[in-house]
Amino acid sequence: MSLYDQFIQWVSSLNAQMVADWFRTMEWQRVLPEITGKFIGFLLGFGASWFLLFRRHLKALDRLRRGDSDDVLFQAHFLSPVPGTGDFVLLFRNLTSSTTVNDLYDNPAARKIVREMADYTTLRNPVLRTEGLLGFEVLNDAFNHIAGHLATTPFPRETWLFAMTCEDRQVVRRKCVRCFLIRPADLERFANWTWCRENIRCEQPWHWYRIVALHQLATQWQQEEQDAQHPSPKPQGMPLVDKHATHRRIRQISVGIFTAEKPVGEPAAIAWPAQEWELKKMGLDLNASSAS
Repeated sequence: MSLYDQFIQWVSSLNAQMVADWFRTMEWQRVLPEITGKFIGFLLGFGASWFLLFRRHLKALDRLRRGDSDDVLFQAHFLSPVPGTGDFVLLFRNLTSSTTVNDLYDNPAARKIVREMADYTTLRNPVLRTEGLLGFEVLNDAFNHIAGHLATTPFPRETWLFAMTCEDRQVVRRKCVRCFLIRPADLERFANWTWCRENIRCEQPWHWYRIVALHQLATQWQQEEQDAQHPSPKPQGMPLVDKHATHRRIRQISVGIFTAEKPVGEPAAIAWPAQEWELKKMGLDLNASSAS
């Protein structure tokens, strides 16, 4: 056997002896509980992390199934004439990619206010109740967002009306904040419910509720116009200091929007007697409100 082999054998025996001595002198009565405790702690931490992730996934899946969403959509509405008739097709198109409440508002308090306002919308009043100073700030942020986005479009500027809405979860599949833009002349037509039910068609049959929402929006706008003719005798302060006890929830905005949109597919007529009956059962009698 060479000297090199003898040296390797000696080193191996020395390491084995050291390992044996280490095991013999180990305080096992203290090491075993520590190892066991750390292993159990690892399992508990892993299990808790998995449970939280799984629970978060289930909550997200439940929100998706129920149609709840934090999205904020900005949509322009048009009335496209049906050739050869006096009817119109209601078109609505997104003006920008959808954003979320968290992205639109950097203030956590503003996010909470928007979600609460959206929860309190009803069939009768789909417009977010943005009264008061905080409501003014919430409305103003959304208003400025879309105004800035449309500031550089190549289309001629027109006066549109802007409103933040959230359609009632009883009749829409997906609950989210929808910011409506519509020309004043078009919204004025929606104030007449008889005209709406007889002269407006939709691109899809399930878009019928958007006609209802715009009719309610037109009613709210008319009320705001009447209130503007009889202003409060109390002088209004500057927006930065005034309490904004009353303010317009439907505001004018000057923007350039592409308006030569065409309907997708064959326009659908709405079976209004059946839909009006369903709305009446939910507390909204459109024919009665129009008659009054």
